[in-house]
Amino acid sequence: MINSSDAAILEISDFTMRPIQSSDLDALVTIWADPEVTRFLPSRGVAISRENTEKALALFIEHWKQGYGIWAIVENASSQMIGYCGLRYLDELSEVEVLYGLSKAYWGRGIATSSASAAVSYGFNVALLYRIIAIALPDNLASIRVLEKAGLQYEKQIHIFNLDALYYSIQPMISFPA
Repeated sequence: MINSSDAAILEISDFTMRPIQSSDLDALVTIWADPEVTRFLPSRGVAISRENTEKALALFIEHWKQGYGIWAIVENASSQMIGYCGLRYLDELSEVEVLYGLSKAYWGRGIATSSASAAVSYGFNVALLYRIIAIALPDNLASIRVLEKAGLQYEKQIHIFNLDALYYSIQPMISFPA
């Protein structure tokens, strides 16, 4: 659900999604240092360097100028960033992608599904996007479940970032008066 005081702040259960910021660098470095977290990213299990994380973070922050972007997922009880989720324009496909990642300690608790659903809702209801896509590796069954629970549907296989991947998409439900 979208917080009325600031449309870019999203509340999900015991977590808050807020636009990612430069102070999130250390948390993101820690998340991307875990080979199990990066196993299904283009680095394929190799930790992402601090330098590359800093570059990605700068792009994530810059992306908010388009009216949508990547949120830090912050645990309310600890105020700790435990992951990220959001929307980004993918030049390679000329489409907007929903993406997410969590510290391993938070896997399997529905946080990715809730975050992805909140990001998709924001994309359609606030950023007024007409279509959102997602990409998952075929062996990433947990991510595929997240995408399907968030309402995305499988369309096709694609080759992107030098990987064979599955392409999912969702469009807003449009109702017409009777």
